[in-house]
Amino acid sequence: MAESITYSSRQKEALVSLIIEMINCDRNITLEELHTSNVINAELGITDDIFRVGLALDARYALQIVKEMTDEQKLYTGLLLTRIIDADGKVEDDEIQLLNHICKETGIDVLLAGIKD
Repeated sequence: MAESITYSSRQKEALVSLIIEMINCDRNITLEELHTSNVINAELGITDDIFRVGLALDARYALQIVKEMTDEQKLYTGLLLTRIIDADGKVEDDEIQLLNHICKETGIDVLLAGIKD
């Protein structure tokens, strides 16, 4: 993980929720996606308690938490979700649609547009 980017427990719970949504969105859960999720959990220091809360967290509430993150945190969140999409070597339309929805709802899309300009 980027050394300067940290997340609170609440933010980590939101990340767990969105990562699980991303893994499940194409209805094809792969070992590669689960492995990548476990690597991300370790990188972020996600405990069993944080994971359990994130697992039960409503994705709409998770989006609100991400929306309140700093720009750096939001961009890194987008990168983490992209790692899940890329994990199995297959990019599905459902995954791209979910990523676009998350980016639009949280403002990540605006940040990415600003980087391109």
